[in-house]
Amino acid sequence: MDELTSKIFQLITNSGDARSTVFEALGAAQAGNMDKANRYIGMAKEGLIAAHKVQTELIQQESSGDKLELSLLMVHAQDHLMTSMLAKDLIEKMIYMQNEINELKNNK
Repeated sequence: MDELTSKIFQLITNSGDARSTVFEALGAAQAGNMDKANRYIGMAKEGLIAAHKVQTELIQQESSGDKLELSLLMVHAQDHLMTSMLAKDLIEKMIYMQNEINELKNNK
């Protein structure tokens, strides 16, 4: 496997793991376990940071004049990263709302 393909798979793996983890965070929040939800969000952020570092390396490589091949795999990796980032942002908001719902239920 060449270096570019390896980096592409790092992007896919890190962002995919992060997306799975934010959905675990949402499940924990729905179960009323906000501490666990926050831990999962932290783990997801770490995965997204790792993926973003790889993406930045690829952008810098191309910016320095080393033209990268735009393959279907590269497009898939970028799509994975962007949807994972969006999922994290939306799920953080959903967790906040779930916490509000949980507090309202507990104050009845």
